[in-house]
Amino acid sequence: MADSLEMLQGIAQLAGAGVITIDHDGVVRSFGAGAERLFGYPASDVIGRNVTMLMPEEFRQDHGGHLDDYIGSGSVREVGPNLPLWGLRRDGTTFAMRLSVGELETQGRSLYVGMVVDVSADLAGERALQESESRFRQLVENIEEVFILRTTAPYRYVYISPAIERLFGLTASEAIADPGYFLSFTHPDDLDFVRRAMHEAGDAPETEVEYRIIRADGETRWVWTRYRHVEVNEGETPLLAIVVSDITAQKEAQHAELSARNEAERANAAKTEFLSRMSHELRTPMNAILGFAQLLEIEVETDGQRESVRQILKGGRHLLELINEVLDISRIDAGQLALSPEPVFVADVVSEVVDLVAPLARGRNISLATTPGLDCHEHVLADRQRFTQVLLNLVSNSIKYNRRDGEIRLSCATRASRAFALTVSDTGIGMSESEVRRLFTPFDRLGRESTGEEGTGVGLALSQRLVHLMGGTIEVESEPGVGSRFTVVLPLAESAIGSDGAALSDVAPDASSSPVAGTPFTPVTVAYIEDNLANVRLMERLVERRTGVSLIHAMQGRLGLDLVASSMPDLVFLDLHLPDMSGEEVLRRLRADDATRGIPIVVVSADATPGQVQRIVEMGATGYLVKPFDIEEVLARLDEVQRDKEGLA
Repeated sequence: MADSLEMLQGIAQLAGAGVITIDHDGVVRSFGAGAERLFGYPASDVIGRNVTMLMPEEFRQDHGGHLDDYIGSGSVREVGPNLPLWGLRRDGTTFAMRLSVGELETQGRSLYVGMVVDVSADLAGERALQESESRFRQLVENIEEVFILRTTAPYRYVYISPAIERLFGLTASEAIADPGYFLSFTHPDDLDFVRRAMHEAGDAPETEVEYRIIRADGETRWVWTRYRHVEVNEGETPLLAIVVSDITAQKEAQHAELSARNEAERANAAKTEFLSRMSHELRTPMNAILGFAQLLEIEVETDGQRESVRQILKGGRHLLELINEVLDISRIDAGQLALSPEPVFVADVVSEVVDLVAPLARGRNISLATTPGLDCHEHVLADRQRFTQVLLNLVSNSIKYNRRDGEIRLSCATRASRAFALTVSDTGIGMSESEVRRLFTPFDRLGRESTGEEGTGVGLALSQRLVHLMGGTIEVESEPGVGSRFTVVLPLAESAIGSDGAALSDVAPDASSSPVAGTPFTPVTVAYIEDNLANVRLMERLVERRTGVSLIHAMQGRLGLDLVASSMPDLVFLDLHLPDMSGEEVLRRLRADDATRGIPIVVVSADATPGQVQRIVEMGATGYLVKPFDIEEVLARLDEVQRDKEGLA
């Protein structure tokens, strides 16, 4: 027996186990080296004592019961194979162990040999794995998305999370039992698309697809499905991990956003079309009002009459300014206002604006000064015309709302991040914080109507939008009774080289080409194609001011074509809005006819957009007059044609 125990203890030591021998009463008879290492006791402290000393107090009864079950079995048996057994070390710590017990006969009595193995690490690993699996299962079973594991081909579902019932209206067991039944929930219009995606998912590392399903209760939902391959051991069945998400809410939000955007675009287009038509309808009668008023200003004899005419012109031009500003804001809001950014020398713009407003400032005894050492010798990236318009508006406001004998100062400074600031400071009436917050609201004049100063309440709103379009900002500081500071901040230009875009020099002839003494009286025929009688009468009055010039006119496009073809005039004034056909079509036909191709054609229209002007000139127009036009421009055209004809005579 001793030899057998020694051999067993040797084997146990190699296996990292401990061998303990006990008798029928549980008294330890031998305690091997492996057992000493596991329990921390020397054999002398254990031999002769009950084996329960090696067990935690709370488990001693359970251990005893297991031994009773297996003692006398006659073969080696594992005690409590499905339950953890715990050992108690000398230092009071416990460890999980596996105990195998066998019976030996020696000298007519039975001894029981137990082999103990420390399985703490294995148990911890098993528990960690179980906890991980439990957490993963809880996660999968509680998330809104449906989680699926299936084979690649043929299709067989290995696992489907319970969320499938919330999304599809069928149970996981139903889907696993019949893969075809699961697929039958796909919307018929998307079925072929989904089948292709499922087939491609078997080869691609990852596949995503959006489609519709029809739930068991008939409700249509949008889902997003992602397929991804799962790493498996060699020889195992390839698997796909599939996640199905309900994206119905997102789709409905996208549809609502798209509908709202389309509706906004339709409304914006309708507004733009309305404003364009309104502009034409307003500019056309304004052309007659301002045109005849300019003639009256020349013809009236008394100071009282001249003052009355000046009031008509003043009111008409104010209305025209309002029309222009409202249309500019509308074009900006619709994204249709085209700017031509280029390096602009700030000092030139400042000088131009100061020259323009100087008479107004002198009339109110307001000093207009620049800060000593004004550093405006920089180039900013801007549309020169619009930059000038903004600065002119700010300086004009500073004059209008300043106190008499007040002061306006212009100052310039460079800023960080390649920005440039131009500031207009005044000693005017100033504004409160609440007024500053309303400052850029169109048509809100902040109660300044009672001051008697003319204004539309649109200029600052337009200026702010223009500056934003040029990549800048407008800053405002103001104090009631002290004054205001407006600062335009624009990006500095990288270079001083301007744009090379061609200028339409003949679109707006200089008024300096007005008639001069000695103009030759060579007969000239002018055709005017216009459907507005007031504008026709105005043109007749203008033509009367030039000896030798006669006017013929037609009120429809087709009649105009016939009139030009039969009379071959020296000049044609052409309105773009005609009752039977567009003026553009009339222009195209006149330029396509060899007989009329060389006749100068000046388009007269209320549409003043740069793109429109350029397009009409590219179609072959000699010039473009914007209604309401300046009579000096029309007279200059007549003189030019008369001189050209005289030179050919």
